[in-house]
Amino acid sequence: MVFDVQLRLLELTNSRPSVRLNELRAVPKRGIDEAVDALRESGLLDLSDGVLTMDARQRVMLAEQLVHSGADAKRISRSLRWQEFEDFADKILLDNRFFTRKHFVYKCSGRRREIDILAWNDMFLFAVDCKHWLRSLSTGRMKEAARAQTERVTALAERPELLHRLKVPNPEGRGIIPVILTLGELREQSIDGVPIVSVSRLVSFIYGVSPIDLKLKHIRVDSSSQSRLA
Repeated sequence: MVFDVQLRLLELTNSRPSVRLNELRAVPKRGIDEAVDALRESGLLDLSDGVLTMDARQRVMLAEQLVHSGADAKRISRSLRWQEFEDFADKILLDNRFFTRKHFVYKCSGRRREIDILAWNDMFLFAVDCKHWLRSLSTGRMKEAARAQTERVTALAERPELLHRLKVPNPEGRGIIPVILTLGELREQSIDGVPIVSVSRLVSFIYGVSPIDLKLKHIRVDSSSQSRLA
């Protein structure tokens, strides 16, 4: 019953931030009260004068909570906008003292490429691929995602002048760590050296990762390569 209310709220707030309590009338009132109280106590919902309000951060956190609780993954995925997921990840990185650039587009060998979020501080340089979808999160599909992200990062590492333009400090010789960020938790924590990080573990990953962890892929920015023109 609680799941039904939470999923319905996620669907209703997909196109607007606020809904009225009576829009949940398809669910018995007792179930509505229980679900709303639980969401308010968890900080995932604001209620005022019978109006329920959820911002993008709250929606993503609710979606992630529902995933872990075993709710319908496809229904959750359809209710969450990909922009929300990227904005939420970007805010987490900014709040934890990273500089970021979303939708970083560049060319290498005449081919256009894009990294969802490029994030850096004095110690780390992350290239994050945001996968908010939940359908078919098979090992094979995640391997392909890891391979594609590694390819994008390798191409970026050949163009250190782009990192200079972003004011990344001392990019030459630094290692770029490709990261796959997912909504749900996967069994695999890394694939081919690429960390697979759920949104709920992003902060712990930031503070737990080591710049010398040999299990993770670090793609070195090549200071000796001839920069390719865009």
